[in-house]
Amino acid sequence: MKVATISVHAGTPEGPNAPITTPVVQSTTFRFESAEAVQRYARGEGGLYMYSRDENPTVRAAEDAVAALEGADSCVLFGSGMGALTAALMALASGGDEVVAATALYGGTYKLLRDVLSRFGVRARMAEPEALVEACARGGARLCLFESPTNPTLRVLDIGAVARTARGAGAISLIDSTFAPPVVQRPLASGVDLVMHSASKFLNGHSDHLCGAIAGRRELVEKVRDVARKLGAVLDAQVAYDLLRGLKTFAVRMERQCTSALVVARWLESNSAVERVWYPGLPSHPDHDLAQRQMNGFGGMVTFSVGTREKAFRFWDRLKLIARAASLGGPETLTSLPILFSHTGYSAEELRRAGVDEGMVRMSVGLEDPEDLIADLRQGLE
Repeated sequence: MKVATISVHAGTPEGPNAPITTPVVQSTTFRFESAEAVQRYARGEGGLYMYSRDENPTVRAAEDAVAALEGADSCVLFGSGMGALTAALMALASGGDEVVAATALYGGTYKLLRDVLSRFGVRARMAEPEALVEACARGGARLCLFESPTNPTLRVLDIGAVARTARGAGAISLIDSTFAPPVVQRPLASGVDLVMHSASKFLNGHSDHLCGAIAGRRELVEKVRDVARKLGAVLDAQVAYDLLRGLKTFAVRMERQCTSALVVARWLESNSAVERVWYPGLPSHPDHDLAQRQMNGFGGMVTFSVGTREKAFRFWDRLKLIARAASLGGPETLTSLPILFSHTGYSAEELRRAGVDEGMVRMSVGLEDPEDLIADLRQGLE
């Protein structure tokens, strides 16, 4: 089945008189009929449940849905994207291990490597996006961590090349594909071992819940699930239900957001007040040809620069329709300034290596009419 069909039907109950929507099992614990039943549970038999920190029927249905969308063997969901990434890194890397990572990363991911995991002996070797394949080929790393498109510069990496090189060097490849969810790209089909999503964004699509996902090869996902149970950074059943509900409109939302983002990006590129636009669908984008080959659409994110911090602040403060807010992927268009949000706390050198300038604006294009968005951008730039 195609992704649009999977997004509507995956995770729903089956049977001759099954409900159309997945019920919310709002219980922390579950009864057992006997000691033998507990032992069957411990052996993983019979689809039994014990405690919702470990597994819950509604959460499991949502995990099955995300796995189906990604073409994955298995998926584990978390209370946030950073919870998912933290569990994955703790499951797959130990003290003394090295992680090769692209310099263009979400700020929270970079700070997790820089400020937290470094305290436990996990070393990060950073490489420019265009040099990531070469960095993986050198060997010695336990894990290769990257994004495509990157946050916020929207660089597109050759996912297949990174995956092949990492595997050849004995490293596990982990991609954050939040900016390009399954209808836009499916990294596992290109050979990546694990894909991570901040499902709070395009997958849920309504700006109302936090959720993170790790999907991929079963043996790796189950290692992450085991750590998740110990950390307790799990998903609530009600949030899992709302994720399933959001997924039912996922494909049509993404189609609209991709279409509108391209219209808005083209307009921004034509405006003299804008110094540069980053959008993979524009021929001016350095990775446009790769994006055409690798992606099914170019995503709902547009990044642009007005040159200076002062101009960015002035433009941002003038917006009327477009919200000034963190996050992305919801029905409403949001803008953030990376130096105040995702990349706050970066040194000037770290900003340079991440490709972020002080005049940069990151925009998540929503479901509004693109002409109304352009009207607001126009008056903000005047």
